[in-house]
Amino acid sequence: MNNKTQLALILLLISLAVSIYFCFSEALLSGGYELAVDGFVVARALMIIFTLHLLVKLGDFIINKKD
Repeated sequence: MNNKTQLALILLLISLAVSIYFCFSEALLSGGYELAVDGFVVARALMIIFTLHLLVKLGDFIINKKD
């Protein structure tokens, strides 16, 4: 693997880890805002979509990787 490939893979994995963290934690929901639940649901759905997109891109990268 060359340096560009390693950097791309590391950046993909970092963004995947951050999006998984936001999917399963309540870091996006601030205390004291009862009406923020709707935005929290939308934000969580967007993070799940982003995570799935990253997984597809990562799988495509691994499958089409040339040594």
